[in-house]
Amino acid sequence: MNRTLWFVRHAQSEYNQKKLFTGWHDPPLTEHGITMAGELKKELDKVNFSHIYSSPLRRAHQTAKILVDEDRIIVDDRIKERSYGDWSEKNKDQVKDVEGEDGYRAARRGWHTSPPNGESLKDVSERVKPFLEELPNSGNILIVSHGNTIRAISVLFGINTTDSVSLYELKVGTYLKI
Repeated sequence: MNRTLWFVRHAQSEYNQKKLFTGWHDPPLTEHGITMAGELKKELDKVNFSHIYSSPLRRAHQTAKILVDEDRIIVDDRIKERSYGDWSEKNKDQVKDVEGEDGYRAARRGWHTSPPNGESLKDVSERVKPFLEELPNSGNILIVSHGNTIRAISVLFGINTTDSVSLYELKVGTYLKI
């Protein structure tokens, strides 16, 4: 049997709406986010998921609970969002003003650079790699996670390179199918 991985980025959270760095902070979905997740459920409803994983962070877990029965969800800490360290809960435009365009882009989207006291995408890839290696070898597997986690995963699967990943964007409430 084949294996298909469905990496879902959680629907819109309060921090997404306010353009704040979230990281390990734990805001809930907005009303719009709940609606987005409901739309995604309609799209994925015909898929029979053999295994379902979610980040422990509320926005991802809330999205997962809208998509599938809660008792089927396995929560795994390794697929939570990257830590934004000192940038968490700060406005993205204000951080860019302080850091300058180059420093901001390098830490926000670059592979090797992390925000102060936070994780780089490379750090996230090292955290998530053992999780990926332990996934079942067959079935439709749903993984509800976060933008930067999926960005790092896209490099591990060869969809992006450590250079091209800075341009890769997965919108909230959508998925990457591998």
